[in-house]
Amino acid sequence: MKKQSLPTAILAIFIILGLIACGEPAPAPTPTAIPGPPTTEVVTEIEVTATDVPPTNTAVPEAATAVSTTLPTDTPPAEPTEPATVAATEPISYTLTVDSPQPNQAITVGRDFTFSGSVSPVPSQRLEVELLTNGTSSNGENVLAFADVDASTGSWQISAAIPFNRTGPATLHVRVAGVDTAVPVQLQLAEDETRPIVIVNQPMGGEIIVAGQTLLISGESRNLIDDSIQVGLFGCPADTDENLEADIEFSAGNGPWRAQIIVPETAAANCDTARLRVTTGGLLSNNPDVFWDSDQLLTLVPPTDERANLFTVWEPAQLTFAPGRATEVVGTAVNPIDSTVLVELVQGDVVLASVTVTPDVFGYWETSLTPPADAAPGEAQLRLSTGTNDTYRETTFPVTLGS
Repeated sequence: MKKQSLPTAILAIFIILGLIACGEPAPAPTPTAIPGPPTTEVVTEIEVTATDVPPTNTAVPEAATAVSTTLPTDTPPAEPTEPATVAATEPISYTLTVDSPQPNQAITVGRDFTFSGSVSPVPSQRLEVELLTNGTSSNGENVLAFADVDASTGSWQISAAIPFNRTGPATLHVRVAGVDTAVPVQLQLAEDETRPIVIVNQPMGGEIIVAGQTLLISGESRNLIDDSIQVGLFGCPADTDENLEADIEFSAGNGPWRAQIIVPETAAANCDTARLRVTTGGLLSNNPDVFWDSDQLLTLVPPTDERANLFTVWEPAQLTFAPGRATEVVGTAVNPIDSTVLVELVQGDVVLASVTVTPDVFGYWETSLTPPADAAPGEAQLRLSTGTNDTYRETTFPVTLGS
């Protein structure tokens, strides 16, 4: 038998292999792992066919591969959390009462007085007790103290001596957490007081006075030396007794008194502060027997200053009008328009009485008002005004309409 050549043998081998390939299926390619969320279930067997497996370069579905760029790729994103809910808290409503003093009760200055009352519910802080004279604060002089509250009963109490700086109408305020209970009272000197005392109720420290105009002064006294009061107005430097701008002396006794002086026109030249001293026993005397006198600083302005355009009334806090009766009213007006001032007694929106006055060259005026006989007692206002439209200005003072 003839032997076959090598090329022929090799060709025969390739033909045989091709026939085998056409007769049997090729083995499946190795599956490519797809990253996914961890699971606690262990897969023990996976059946994969060639048609189910994607090629190795096929993109992984977006839902399986999306990762926040703010976290490391090996850290799973945090689970979403519900926003924190803040519980709304209702403000506490306090009921604050004052048992002592009673409304319009007289309180003797210079003597101990017990203030008391109750509050419900019991607050966590102390109560503020403050006494305001003539409806205004006197630079904190009358803040009595902070009262502690009894935790078991809600009651509070504090005793203090009222200073000698004012007499007349005053208002007691008791406050806690924005709640303010106000009680009107009357401050007075003791009738059995033996010391010489001079108290000034008007003007109050820091008030504006005008050069060349009338300054109204009033107060109360006891046991005066030689039955007289001395008033002195000192200019700059106001802390010395050298620059006495004006002074007067008048007779008085045990009780209220009134006085007035004309502030010199030149007083405000290079000076914005004046010192008012009111005493007994001699203006420049430092008599140790005089227990109290007034020595306070006032703001001094010339009449051309915008702050000079003001109205004053003698003791407005003590003005009480009686229906059907005339009541005297005294005041001052600086720079009134057309030299006239409208003086009105007003209750709500009703004008009970009115009169037009013409102040003198020093701003002083006086008149009287008579409310109707059928006017209802209660709170009212004394309204002073001047000018119209763009030049209009007014000042109101709380007063009382009696029975």
